[in-house]
Amino acid sequence: MLSEYGRSGVTRVAHPFATLLVRAGVTANGITLTGLLLTCAAAVGLFGTGHLVVGAIVIGLCTLLDLVDGAVARASDGGSAYGALVDAVSDRVADGVILASLLWWLVETDPGNSYALLVLLACLVLSQVVSYSKARADAGGLRTPGGLMERADRLVVILVGAGLEGLGVPWSLEVALTVVAAGSLITVAQRMWGGRADYFARRTEIDEGTVER
Repeated sequence: MLSEYGRSGVTRVAHPFATLLVRAGVTANGITLTGLLLTCAAAVGLFGTGHLVVGAIVIGLCTLLDLVDGAVARASDGGSAYGALVDAVSDRVADGVILASLLWWLVETDPGNSYALLVLLACLVLSQVVSYSKARADAGGLRTPGGLMERADRLVVILVGAGLEGLGVPWSLEVALTVVAAGSLITVAQRMWGGRADYFARRTEIDEGTVER
C-alpha cells in the first residue's frame, strides 16, 4: 500500500536530487547494487549479532537508496528492462538476507521460541511468493492489484518490530512477524484472485467479439 500511495510524492521529492546524480555520472544500477551491499552487510553484521535497534535504523537508511535508484533511472534514460531486472533481483536478495539474519539471531538467542521461528519462516517464504506472483502475472499479461502488503509495507513493519524488540518491548517482533506473514498471505490471495478475474474477463471479451463477428 505504501508503494501505491507514496510513489508520486517520493518521485517529486527525489527528482531534483536524481538529476544532480545523473549529471555527476551516477547510474541507477550502481545505486541499486550499492544499496544491496550495504543492506546485506547491515543485516548480517547488526541483526545477526543482536544489534536490533541500530540494525533497524541502518537498514532503513540503506533501503532509501531503493527510492533513489528509480528516480535516477527516470531522470537518465527513463529506465530499462535490464535495470528493472537488477532492481527486482536485488530487492529479493535484500529481503531474504534481512529475514535470514533475524532467523540466525533468533536461533542463537531464543531457539525455544517456536512461534517466532515459525512465523519468521512463513515471512521468508511468503515475501518471495508475493513478489513472484506479481512478476509472473506481469509476464503473462495479467493485471493484478498491488495488494495489502507490498515490499515497502513489509520492510516498515519488520524494521519497527525489530527495533522495538531491541528496546525491550515484549512480543514486538512476534507481533510484527505475524502481521507480515498474514498480510503477505492475503496479498498473494488478492493477486491470485485479481489475475484470475482479469484472465476470465479477457476471455469473455474475446468470446463476445467472436460471437459478434
